[in-house]
Amino acid sequence: IGNEGMGVLSNGLIGIGSSLKYLELIDNSIGNEGLSSLVDVLQTCTGLETLHLSGNDFSSAAAGLSSLSDWLQNVPMNLKYLFLEKCRISDEGLQAFTQGAANHCKILDLDGNESITSTGLSYLSNSIRSDSCRVETLWLQGIIIGDDGMEFLARGLAGNKSVRSLYLSDWITVASAGWLAFSRALCDTSSVN
Repeated sequence: IGNEGMGVLSNGLIGIGSSLKYLELIDNSIGNEGLSSLVDVLQTCTGLETLHLSGNDFSSAAAGLSSLSDWLQNVPMNLKYLFLEKCRISDEGLQAFTQGAANHCKILDLDGNESITSTGLSYLSNSIRSDSCRVETLWLQGIIIGDDGMEFLARGLAGNKSVRSLYLSDWITVASAGWLAFSRALCDTSSVN
């Protein structure tokens, strides 16, 4: 549907409001403008539990992702599942929305966002380390994670009290330093006790 179609669809969603529970807009060529239009109408969708935006292009959507984060943090809602698989999210985009997503979603799927580097993982780490983090399942498959990225994830997990499942992939190029940091986080039960 693209950005223009998203604007039209957003106008149609206005009347649905709090009764909308599930919204799936996979592979719809939605970018920054379309995401911003969607977030504007989601202000009224306080009953939304699942938002599935996988396969859209958010590579230049830091502003749209920031508005998504603002919506997550400022509107009372029940969003549990946020799927952003293969959205070409960059480090800047991850920084823009990760705090809001971590504070409100039980499942956060970032699979296949190959542009995320250790810098982006450092932003994610800070968010999952927060006491307000609600993420229970975190999908990071298809993200190239090296030693630095693994160390950032380890720091975030060491202080986390909610993550129960973490999905990584064979794209991990981690040497002993990264695995040592990660194993320390796994063996430290203080955050889950």
